[in-house]
Amino acid sequence: MQIESFSIQPLQQTIPSYLYKEYSDDASLQAFVDGYNSLSQGYLDWFNQTPLGLYTSPFITGSLLDWIGQGIYGIRRPVLASQTTVQRAGYDSVPYDTLAYNEQYFSSSQTASLANDDIYKRVLTWHLYRGDGMQFSMQWLKNRISRFVNGANGADWPVLNDPPSITVSGTVFSVIALDSIGLEALQLCYSNGALQFPFEYQLQISIVKFVNNGGVLTMDYPLVYPTSPVGLAAGAVWWNGGVISVIPGVTPNPAAPPLFFATTFPLQLLALGGGNLPLTNPGVSGQLWNDGGVVAIA
Repeated sequence: MQIESFSIQPLQQTIPSYLYKEYSDDASLQAFVDGYNSLSQGYLDWFNQTPLGLYTSPFITGSLLDWIGQGIYGIRRPVLASQTTVQRAGYDSVPYDTLAYNEQYFSSSQTASLANDDIYKRVLTWHLYRGDGMQFSMQWLKNRISRFVNGANGADWPVLNDPPSITVSGTVFSVIALDSIGLEALQLCYSNGALQFPFEYQLQISIVKFVNNGGVLTMDYPLVYPTSPVGLAAGAVWWNGGVISVIPGVTPNPAAPPLFFATTFPLQLLALGGGNLPLTNPGVSGQLWNDGGVVAIA
């Protein structure tokens, strides 16, 4: 009797069907058998490439991911809701002729949507990853956050490479980090109760984002951004007292894809640098450009 082992690969090829000798000269029957063999091999290849318990597989998406996440692990695809509230009142808080004296303006809107496959897989990994142990600690939290933010589609991540900055005040754990798709998803998932977290503690997430300050790209805190141009290569970006600046010395590549304020994240710009930003205003709304060493927004 063969004992199942992960060191032994599963069957890679089906045993093909074939025609009896007396029918082998019939082209139509042979085409039918060939089609059957091709289909059965395709089914086998799919099952070999799609281990149903491994939800991080790129072959597991959509309704199949829902079936696995809920059916095997008991975790539903989260519904993520966000609410925007605007309240204006008080003298000198708004421009003239926009709000009457002694009047208050209040507006609230809410949106809700199902998490996409990427976020759903990150949520599954938050719940199911066992390498950190099950005892809550500062290191456990740093590992979980780093893996969620950086591990696309729930993939593992070398969490010790870039641990988040966390401070503790009483029972409140405050996280501050540069804006990214993963960090925004983490904030949304936590606020909607989609992540397992000790009930006696609270998690506060502060996202440091790019700001359009009168057409100049700024950021409130440097975090991992260099704060001095000394030693930086030509084209590198750095935090100049809040303003994002570029080290001169690079001729922009006209074939480089444009970067836009609405879709460019701080870590993305830090990795790409500003050497390929246009040296003159491109005239396209929201596009980043290099205005004499300062990153500007058209």
